[in-house]
Amino acid sequence: IENGRFAKYRYFAHANINESDFLMITKRGIFFVTRGTFGQLTCEWQYLFEEFTMDPRIDGKRRLRIEAKERVKSVFHAKEFGKIINFQTPEIANWVLEKLKDARDSLSK
Repeated sequence: IENGRFAKYRYFAHANINESDFLMITKRGIFFVTRGTFGQLTCEWQYLFEEFTMDPRIDGKRRLRIEAKERVKSVFHAKEFGKIINFQTPEIANWVLEKLKDARDSLSK
């Protein structure tokens, strides 16, 4: 991803969101990654577990909600308070939620 920019993060799990996007879970956080036209991988956004303001949860049946600390990109842009990721099935959403819990639990060990 981005020529190894995130190589220091230890991979834990990932799940496809659609043909070009996937969610990657590491031992320290979560990354939303997009595959470009020529196969390059770009991290669109990321949150470290320490930035979470509450435990991730499922809204509806297949939407994962991540609440995170306020992050201001610049004076002219809106503030970010987390993300909602729509998965193709409730099973994938629940699997990702479990993997997030497992990764976060592994931090305390």
